[in-house]
Amino acid sequence: MTDVAFFREHGWLVLSGAFDIDRLAAFDAAVEQVAGWAFGNSPGLHHFEQTGAGAVLARSEDFIPHHEMLRDEICDGLISDVIADLFDEPAVLFKEKINYKHPGGGGFAPHQDATAYRFVDHHISCMVPLDPATPESGCLHVAPGFREGQLPTDDRGRIDDAHAATLDWEPVPLAPGDLLFFDSYTPHYSDTNHTKRARRAAYLTYNASSLGDFRERYYADKRAEFESAGNDFDGQRVRISISDDFLGRPVSGGDA
Repeated sequence: MTDVAFFREHGWLVLSGAFDIDRLAAFDAAVEQVAGWAFGNSPGLHHFEQTGAGAVLARSEDFIPHHEMLRDEICDGLISDVIADLFDEPAVLFKEKINYKHPGGGGFAPHQDATAYRFVDHHISCMVPLDPATPESGCLHVAPGFREGQLPTDDRGRIDDAHAATLDWEPVPLAPGDLLFFDSYTPHYSDTNHTKRARRAAYLTYNASSLGDFRERYYADKRAEFESAGNDFDGQRVRISISDDFLGRPVSGGDA
């Protein structure tokens, strides 16, 4: 049973061991298939970053139209059922992504997802870890209890440093099979992966279905925005997200 009361008080919720071994193995295999799409003329939207080992795949997104198993699991499975409980109404997928966080892969500065999500004011995301998420591998840290409005941000969409320093941050370590649900107003960040293995995780974001289905519009706008910017987004550098909170070194796919 979903602990809705805990989620509403804290802004996040962990379901330990929600995926059994078979379900986790199928999801893991599907993620590896999507990762393989990044290195050819294949579907999806893929982003790379520069690490000490060279250019590596940092993120894949916009893949469910091309992968039936993931589409069924993400849009009509356990995760969407829990999200519906948390919204207290049916939900629709807003966006989906996989962060690979290879060794040396960058983290994300303190931020709220709400600052980067368009069309709808409120979303809930689910993190599906495929590898152990620990402080050493760059797990999420959250500031529990804050779910009301946007915090002060700098010109890159990150929570202002002075304000971030006042928040009580809590690490959320996860094992493969666990699920982490968090509100779009819940402040969070992650560090660099300092281990010798990847810390892969899918992040699935939903909005209440009564507000409409904006997924196709979100990705159409993002693709157009990124393609028009080329390798020099806003006259500065490549980005992997609309809000410039990534702390790694993004590079274009052509440089990978």
